[in-house]
Amino acid sequence: MKTEENQATVSDAQRPAAIDWRMLLVWTGMGVAVALLAFTAIIGEIIPPLIGFAVLYGIAVWLVRRGGKAGLIMMAVLSLLLLVSNSPFIIPALSVPASTVDFTMTGLLVVLALGNLVAAVAALRRSSSGAGARIAGRAIVALMLVVVAIAAVGRVTYESPVAQADDIQLTAADVEFSTDVIEASSGEVSVFVENNDAALHTFTVEGLDVDLQVPGGSTARVTFEATPGSYEFICKPHADLMKGTLEVN
Repeated sequence: MKTEENQATVSDAQRPAAIDWRMLLVWTGMGVAVALLAFTAIIGEIIPPLIGFAVLYGIAVWLVRRGGKAGLIMMAVLSLLLLVSNSPFIIPALSVPASTVDFTMTGLLVVLALGNLVAAVAALRRSSSGAGARIAGRAIVALMLVVVAIAAVGRVTYESPVAQADDIQLTAADVEFSTDVIEASSGEVSVFVENNDAALHTFTVEGLDVDLQVPGGSTARVTFEATPGSYEFICKPHADLMKGTLEVN
C-alpha cells in the first residue's frame, strides 16, 4: 500500500500543473512585451511609448508571479491603456491585411492584450482555475493563427500596380518621403507611391479628399482631380515625420 501511495505521490508531482488565470496572465503578458519589442525591431523605428509598455509588462509579469493583486491590477490597466491609446493606429493597420508586418503584429498584439485583460479580470474575481482558463488559452492561440492566415492571404492576393508614364512618383523609405515638394498641373493628377518600408504608409491629402494606403513592401497608385493651390500631403500613421506640399499649377 505504501508503495502504491508513494507511486501516486510521485505521479502527482510529475504531472504538469493545470493552467489557471494567473498562468495565462503571465504568458500573455510576456507575449505582449515580446511582440512590442519585435515590432519596433522589425520596422526599424524606435517608438518610446511601445518600449515603455514592454518594460512595464515585464514588471507586471514579475509582480503576478510574486502573488497578490498588484500585478493583476497592473496587467489589467496596462492592457486597457495599450488598446485605447493605440486605437488610432490599430484600426488602420487591421484594415490592410496586405501590409503583412503591420497587420500581423497589430493583430497579435490586440489578441494578446485582450486575452491578458480577460485573464486579469478573471484572476481578480477569483474565478475557477480550470476550464475557463484553458478555453481562453485555446481561443487566444486560435485567433493568433487566424491573424497569420489572413495576413498571408492578404499578401498573396494584393496586386502592386506599376507606374504609368505621366504619374508623379514618390518613394517612402526609412519613414521618410523621397521629396517634400511635388508639382502637378491642375485637372487629373495621378500619384504612384512605392513603399520600401515594412510599415504601412499612406499618401493623404485631406484638402483633396485623397487617402491612399500603401502596404509595406508594396506600391499603390491614385488618381484624383485638383484645382490650383498648395496642399499638404502626409502619411497618417507617421504625420510628424512624413509630410510635404503638393503644388498644383
